[in-house]
Amino acid sequence: MKAFTLIEVLVVVAILGLLSALAFTSYGPLLARAESVKSMANLRSLHTSLSGYIQDKAMWPQEPEPLWLSGDSDGLEDWWIEELKPYGAPPEIWRSPAIYRVHQKRDPKSRPRMHYTPSRFDRLALSPYRYATQPWLMEIGDMDGRGGLILFPDGSIRVISDFLPAQSN
Repeated sequence: MKAFTLIEVLVVVAILGLLSALAFTSYGPLLARAESVKSMANLRSLHTSLSGYIQDKAMWPQEPEPLWLSGDSDGLEDWWIEELKPYGAPPEIWRSPAIYRVHQKRDPKSRPRMHYTPSRFDRLALSPYRYATQPWLMEIGDMDGRGGLILFPDGSIRVISDFLPAQSN
């Protein structure tokens, strides 16, 4: 029966240590990219849901004025989630993975929040499509340092930093 020598075991341990160090250093950027892709997928799904709503009702979802004037953010979030649920937008679609991860680290027992803020439009059927640069939804927060994502009427998604002038130090 042949056994491993101490040198062979140390070489294997060193190789495993090196591989795990490489894996852990690449984890952060991979996680950020995966969260960004998931957030973009959420926004695309919300675009489809909003487009279906507009086609069906011939107007942008109109928040109830008493709810809007009350400043009840939980009530508004619940209203948006329920209003678009029949159009294929379950509650988890409203959560940005990066914002959710950071929020859960801070307060794991708190209620999940809606991480995309809808714009307000009037009741006219074409208002949401009138201006190509008028966002439909904006992601709150800045988890990757580039700024939140913005969803436009044509379904395109851009990062807010694309619209801001470059900062010089």
